Amino acid sequence: MISVNRALYLSAFSLFSLTFVKGQNKVPFGVVKAEEGYANVRVHKDNYRKIVDKIRMRKGDVFVYVKPAPGETEWIWIKYPEKQDEEKPFVRYENLEKEGMVNKERIAFIDQLPQFTPSKSKNGKSLIFTDNSNPKIPTSQRTKVVIDVYPSNAGYRKQEKDTDGKILTIDKIKPWGIKDTLPEGMTEIKSIRIQQPGRGSVFVREAIKNMFQPTMDFSNVGVTALDNDHIYLYMINGSGENRYVTLWAIKEGRVMSQIIYNSPE
Repeated sequence: MISVNRALYLSAFSLFSLTFVKGQNKVPFGVVKAEEGYANVRVHKDNYRKIVDKIRMRKGDVFVYVKPAPGETEWIWIKYPEKQDEEKPFVRYENLEKEGMVNKERIAFIDQLPQFTPSKSKNGKSLIFTDNSNPKIPTSQRTKVVIDVYPSNAGYRKQEKDTDGKILTIDKIKPWGIKDTLPEGMTEIKSIRIQQPGRGSVFVREAIKNMFQPTMDFSNVGVTALDNDHIYLYMINGSGENRYVTLWAIKEGRVMSQIIYNSPE
């Protein structure tokens, strides 16, 4: 797993709302939208003007917006995942070490894409997002993303703590949304399901493992789509110093990757 560098992410999260991105007021995630199917990222070394490489990002690839590129009007500075040498069914990124410039015309911001319509299940334990963009499609055949939130059973699972009592791992995986203790009434994501005609799946366990205190507030969670093959789910979970932000990229009905990082209030 890539090492964590929280300071870079906090910088990214604090800067984005002060820039040119109108309406970009929730999460600093972006996606390549280029019709040609790719966007080149200019990679720099030392002086940002010195281009040492160009990385091709594919349509649907995600990144974190950092700031406008210095001295540029049509380019922005981003951080993005390093591609794995070995293709994996799913990968979780807790840090993005790659960075460079990408042209604004070839990207879109996640929370500015067409939004799915939110609702809750009758028992109030599931968040349901439905693609109502095409009213001609029967309701039963519309794409849905369902997030199931239930009381956590983490208290029965193996914990590892440091000398100060901070919980380092639960079942050998880093926990999100907690610190020293398990709060009373704690909840967690139990499953995320994709319902799409001709497709559909349940998120692999690695994609939702130890994600505690998920939001039930629709102002902090959303599902958007670049097209029928590229869907994105973002959430702002936890509170105070334990707040964290996450984005899942869903391609052709299956979760492919997740970006997750702490973002204290």
